[in-house]
Amino acid sequence: MTFVNNDTVSHDMSSDPHPDHTDCPAINQAGFLRPGQRRESGNLNEVRTCGFHDHDDPTNRRLQGTITIRQP
Repeated sequence: MTFVNNDTVSHDMSSDPHPDHTDCPAINQAGFLRPGQRRESGNLNEVRTCGFHDHDDPTNRRLQGTITIRQP
């Protein structure tokens, strides 16, 4: 999964739930992104749905989402 920061401010992308970030730890590898930066998460291999958010703005719905991992 690639996270891309198209905003004018930095974001710190993390797995749900806040503040533990334990649902899908591979998402945490995306981490801190400066404006214009992109970064891959770790491998998401387990079939499931994972939530993510900006650690520094965890209630901002524009910076939340889900990733659905399916069998190949």
